[in-house]
Amino acid sequence: MFSVYHGGARENEKGFIDFSQSVNPYYPFFLNKYLKKSEINRYPYCEETYENMIRERLTLYDSSIAVGAGVTELLYMAFYMIKDYEEVIMFLHTYSENKRLAYLFNKKALFIEKLVPDLNDIVLKRRASYIIVNPDNPTGIYYNFLEKLANELNRLDSILIVDESFMPFTKHDHKFIQMENVIGLRSFTKVFGIPGIRIGYAYGPKDKIEKMKEYRMPWSIGAYGCAALKGILTEGDTYLNATLNKIKKEHERFARKLKLKSDANYFLAKVNDSKAVVKSLREKGILVRDCESFGLNNMIRFSIRKRNENSLLLQALKDIKIVSPF
Repeated sequence: MFSVYHGGARENEKGFIDFSQSVNPYYPFFLNKYLKKSEINRYPYCEETYENMIRERLTLYDSSIAVGAGVTELLYMAFYMIKDYEEVIMFLHTYSENKRLAYLFNKKALFIEKLVPDLNDIVLKRRASYIIVNPDNPTGIYYNFLEKLANELNRLDSILIVDESFMPFTKHDHKFIQMENVIGLRSFTKVFGIPGIRIGYAYGPKDKIEKMKEYRMPWSIGAYGCAALKGILTEGDTYLNATLNKIKKEHERFARKLKLKSDANYFLAKVNDSKAVVKSLREKGILVRDCESFGLNNMIRFSIRKRNENSLLLQALKDIKIVSPF
């Protein structure tokens, strides 16, 4: 059995300030009216409608769109699409579902062990699949070489799958790589702060997107996902403009005070004893992510939340030695 661990408070951890999940901390109240109108008395057939809306809204005219139950389901769909590719190359210290999927789909996995790789660290192989999270999780580092990598892989008949779940939190929000060998995955869950509603989309060439859809579970996003998508595509921009600016300001405050680097809405920090730090913060009502599940010893990851909550975390970290891991 290949087990994985994900961040986020468990059922018995209500009442904690949760920095362990990296989502927008501002509740999207505008979605309530859409969720109240969700039709749970019928099967939800909404994917095609919203796929067309996403394509037009984001001017992704060179790409097809596939909606799925968050990036995690889209990754399962992508692994089905690459079923005829024997090898998959990925970073070692990254989202653990990628490793589990390589195991479940019986892929020969090649891991790049460097914490923050550059283009020279990536071995180029013919007819292989490459999976990269950008900006990376848990480092938060944005990789600006992926378009160049995609061009080199295209000549080798290899595919690049880019998990862009946290891209909206960066200054690179609207950068899409639209090439014949690239699949991009994006999440509405994280940027709209609704981890309990699983919605995201893949974009890429039609033949590969249609192959992914063969593996999609029927009605996978459910009635609430359909209702949330309607609200997001109708009036989500106002919410994003207001909340992402607040997160950006708090990002600058964290970076300045803690001397840490990140392009995303979370930071990776090295500590002397991660288990002791996690325990100490938990006793203060604060949850952070121990990064052992990423294969990183004595490191923690914490997200950006509201200003008053961030102040509590900064105060709690004053007596803890924190350094940048890169």
